[in-house]
Amino acid sequence: MTEKRPNKVTDWRQIGLLSSIPFILALAPIVGYFLGNYLDKKFRTEPWLQLTLLGLGFVAGVRETVKIVRMAQRED
Repeated sequence: MTEKRPNKVTDWRQIGLLSSIPFILALAPIVGYFLGNYLDKKFRTEPWLQLTLLGLGFVAGVRETVKIVRMAQRED
């Protein structure tokens, strides 16, 4: 029987977590840019919402990346 370690991140899960980082870093700012662009056109506030949401997208992407790296490094 295989012994399961409930708190340890398995090798395959770690590979999956770490391989998602490029997508998160790319998609968060892209979503912020397009959402900001849409809202700027709707409220006629160009380019302020677009730039704000783009910046928030970068921050969210980096924050999520740090969270994933910490989870992948966890050794219980």
